[in-house]
Parts: sequence; structure tokens; C-alpha cells
Amino acid sequence: MLAPMRARAPRVVPRRQPKQRRARQTVEAVLDAVVRVLKRDGFDAITTNRIAEVAGVSIGSVYQYFPDKRAIFVALHQRHVDQIDRVVEARLVEYAASSLEDLVRAMVEGMIEAHATDPELHELLLTEVPHRADGTRDFAVRLHGAFRLAIASRQHELKKRRDLDKIVFIVTHMIEALSHGAVLRRPAGLSLEDAKEEVVRAILAYVRR
Repeated sequence: MLAPMRARAPRVVPRRQPKQRRARQTVEAVLDAVVRVLKRDGFDAITTNRIAEVAGVSIGSVYQYFPDKRAIFVALHQRHVDQIDRVVEARLVEYAASSLEDLVRAMVEGMIEAHATDPELHELLLTEVPHRADGTRDFAVRLHGAFRLAIASRQHELKKRRDLDKIVFIVTHMIEALSHGAVLRRPAGLSLEDAKEEVVRAILAYVRR
């Protein structure tokens, strides 16, 4: 069994939690509006009034769920983390009985696909929008725990006995960093497919050394 990835450490939350469908739609509209303003006009153009205007809601509706812009930014990052969470969890479950190579390939493909759908937004989230460091740490801890179980069940595929936590630490950060790089930093002459293959090759070379 894989460890559930839904556990959440305490975090900054919106002023009021949206429970009804209409309320959830309002929150999504606010977050989508931030994305549109960010892409079109840049970070400095983001104000609660501008967000309300683009979202098509009243300023009171914005403050009903978010006390300030910081809370909106936290929610925007958390939405992205939740999306990646779902990708990771789905791949780990789908490839639970697969070989280590197939699992690594599936994880790399999943991470790349998740970020390639909107690379502009991902770049902006990394570079422009403030976020909480503890939220990033929470995600890294969950990813480490899930990968540890997955790799532990495949230790027989490793060439020699090694410290499992060290392997998982490196593999987790390799997958995350190299997947980001494949989507956002690869040179013009390198296709996304070729970049993905190189990422998989690098990770397997480390694991099997």
C-alpha cells in the first residue's frame, strides 16, 4: 500500500471555506482572475479591485474568502501543489506493481505533463508570486514519503545495498528539478520528448550505480 498523500500540515487558509458549489466557483474565478492579470499585466497590476473586476465578482465577495492578497497567493500556489499531488498519487498507484524503470519513467512523464500544460503560469508562480516556504516543504515531505515506499519495494532492482533515504532524497529532487528544467529551461534544439528521455536516463543511472 502506498502512503496517502492527502495529509496537510496546518497552513494559512482563506477567511471562509467555500462549501457550496457556487462558493467554490467564486473562489476559482478569483484565482483564475489572478492568473489572467498576472499573465497580461504583470505582478504589480494585481490588486483586489482588479481581481474582482476581472473575476466578475464584487470586492466584498473577494474579501469574503480571502482577507488579503497574500491569502490569494497562498491559495494559488496551493492549487498548483494539489494538482501535482494528484498527478504523483495517480502515477504511484497506477505503476504500483511495475519495475523501477517504468515507475521512474511514469513519474517523469507525469511531472512534465503537469507543468507543460501551462509553462508560462508555472514560470510566473516560481519567479513572481510570493508563496510560503512551509507549503513547499510540506509537499517535499509528502513526495519523499511516497517515493520512499515505492523505491523500498523495488530494492531488489538496485545493484548494491545503499541508504534508502539518501537515494529517495536525491531521486525526489532530481525528478522535480529536471522535470521543471525540461519544460522551462531546455535549449531550443532539444525537444521535450528527448529531454524527458535524458531525465529518465539520468535518474536511472544514479539509482543503479
